[in-house]
Parts: sequence; structure tokens; C-alpha cells
Amino acid sequence: MQYRIASEADLASIQLLARETIDRCYRSFLGDESVDGYLTSGESDKEVANNLSHCLVAELQGEIVGYGVCKDNFIHILMIRPNIQRKGLGSSFLAHIETSMVSSGHNVLKLETFNTNTQAIRFYEKNGWVIVNQETDTEFGFVRVYLEKHINVACRF
Repeated sequence: MQYRIASEADLASIQLLARETIDRCYRSFLGDESVDGYLTSGESDKEVANNLSHCLVAELQGEIVGYGVCKDNFIHILMIRPNIQRKGLGSSFLAHIETSMVSSGHNVLKLETFNTNTQAIRFYEKNGWVIVNQETDTEFGFVRVYLEKHINVACRF
């Protein structure tokens, strides 16, 4: 897999990947009504467009198969195309993102997900992330789970 910064030319491909992933993977923890509303309203496409300048893509044989949005030390979004999940590609992409963030001077990395997204929570925990807090989002009625990963950077003299 290869990784690179997303370009404007990637927008439609990333939006399609996001819609497909949300449609196939988010229904179990957000429900059909929430997912359908988010997708048909165009909010998913807007979210990708609004975050394109902070987006990295993962390519496999020239095709975008994953994307991540990183802002400072926070991973806002990480998605891998559903039909290739559970093959180690997400862990590889996450490791690349973590390395990039550490190279930018961050040694405490953060992200959040929903408590009902047990697949994501297991994925992050398997990759060394730790749950540090949970809070109810009163606006949306979901419980958000906050995870962190502390990276110890050894000094070399």
C-alpha cells in the first residue's frame, strides 16, 4: 500500500469511499435513519470536502482504498474500503498516520468514536490505543469514546 496527501482530484473518489463505508459499516451502531439522513443530505460529501486539506489517502494498485483526516494530534476520520477490511491494511495505514503525527512533533495522539462502534474500538485497542474517557453527546444522543496513544520518542545522543 502507498500513502500520500490527498489532492483536489481525489475528492470524488474519497467521497464515494466515505459513502460506501458509512452505508455498509455504520448502520449497526447509528441506525438506518441516521445513516440514510446523513448520506442523502449530502453531509457526508461536505464533510470530506471540508477536510480535504487535512486528508491522507491509502492506495492499493493505484486505487484509493482508505483515507484519514488528521488535524494536529487528532485523527478525525479513518476509513478503509469495507470489502478489504480485516486484512491488516487499516493497521498499516494507522501506523503510517501515527508516524506522520509523531514526525510533526506530537507524542500524545487522540481520536474518538461511538461506544456502539465496537469494531472500531477493538481495532484501536489492538493497535495500542487506550480509552481515556466516555461522554454522552446530548446533541446527538450518542456516547462518545475518547482514545489516546502515547508515543515515547527516545532521544539519541
